[in-house]
Amino acid sequence: MRAFVAFLLITAAGLARADGLPADVRRSLEQAFNLIKQDYAGRVDDATLMTAAIKGMVADLDPHSQFFERAEFAKLQEHLNGGFAGVGLQVGLSDGALRVAAPVDESPAAHAGIQAGDLVTRIDDVPTPGLTLENAVKHLRGEAGTRVRLALMRPSEDRSWTVVLTRAFIRTPSVTMARPAPGYGYVRISSFGEQTVPELADRLRTLAIAEPRLRGLVLDLRDNGGGVLQDAVGVASAFVPENTLVATVVDRNPEKSHAYRTTYADYRRPAYAADPLAGIAPRFKTVPLVVLTNAQSQSVTEVFAAALQDTKRAVVMGQPTFGKGTIQVTGGLSDGAGLMLTVARYYTPTGRSIQNRGVIPDIVVDEHRSGSPIGLPPLREVDLANRLPNPLDPDDDASRAAHEREVVAQLRAIETQRTRGTRIGNQADAPARNSKSGDALLRQALNWLRRNAAMQAADQSVMVTPRAIE
Repeated sequence: MRAFVAFLLITAAGLARADGLPADVRRSLEQAFNLIKQDYAGRVDDATLMTAAIKGMVADLDPHSQFFERAEFAKLQEHLNGGFAGVGLQVGLSDGALRVAAPVDESPAAHAGIQAGDLVTRIDDVPTPGLTLENAVKHLRGEAGTRVRLALMRPSEDRSWTVVLTRAFIRTPSVTMARPAPGYGYVRISSFGEQTVPELADRLRTLAIAEPRLRGLVLDLRDNGGGVLQDAVGVASAFVPENTLVATVVDRNPEKSHAYRTTYADYRRPAYAADPLAGIAPRFKTVPLVVLTNAQSQSVTEVFAAALQDTKRAVVMGQPTFGKGTIQVTGGLSDGAGLMLTVARYYTPTGRSIQNRGVIPDIVVDEHRSGSPIGLPPLREVDLANRLPNPLDPDDDASRAAHEREVVAQLRAIETQRTRGTRIGNQADAPARNSKSGDALLRQALNWLRRNAAMQAADQSVMVTPRAIE
């Protein structure tokens, strides 16, 4: 039994040796374990107790620290390494409901019109309330070519529907490119991973050939849930001068803190034989940029947007971002399980922390075509239980209370509309995204770029002709 307790302490903490814990804590753990084994009315094995103990420790830390059992951790690694068979939904649990964080681009779910914020209420014949996230994901995934029926609800439109999707192998290319208008480019980045920088380089080379006189570029970060910081640094390196500060990571261990700059050393990956950005046209470092964000733009996505905002390299347009200013690392345990643990904080080039605040766009624009949606307020970091405070906000509790009052006011406005018989939202007003026809935010971004180009042209044309001195 003592060996079990020692193993539990070592694997669960993952931060210090078991002998670094106070003796009274170790004794309490042993006593609790003994009582359960000897007196509990049911039967429970050591492994079950260990898993429950680790889950309990991690659950009270913050919303982003997680314990993964062996099968869960294997699936996480599979996902991080490039793909899986399923319908292409990124999901999470919110107040017991299975909520869509984002559909994967070009996946069965995306083609079916499923959007961020939709609720999955049933998977085939299985109601989702009460399911763990692991079990929900297990039901969504399956062999490529098999079918699954989803029951969905869209709170913003007060409607429910069902759809049958055919599972496919989900490869997640993180960068797509389009030319929404002559002289302008559009690049969507759905996540930041190992292949993001090479994919971006390929798209930019293609764009440089297609638009030799590029006048503006839109970078779409909506619904981008984040990824790896060094890959976000690599993307920034395509657009800002070399050695520009992108973010500072402050770890509880000062030796692990680091200031990330736009140098190859800070975004190099073992898979790269050479710098993927080598040979990229220099004009991408000066072409006018607009960065699009929404409430589902999270983590390193926010760091990237803040870096371009702080350095005055781009105009950020859209909705305030999620507000996750912390870094997580994953690590395997000896039994095949794994931990995701919050270990550090991000700070922007000007020293801001985005924790609980997010990035506030330079130009706040609503994605809905009408400009005045009636829908549930989006979930943000500040709404999560156990979220870490913003270290630069001395009135963090007051800020959260103010946010809660705003949410309550929004909910009351929704209820008022319901009592008046007004339908909550409508399909025609739903935001179109990803450069699709009717993408209101993209249209606003292009209008801004056109006005900017016109102003620059006007400035260049108003030149004083030198006169000879008589």
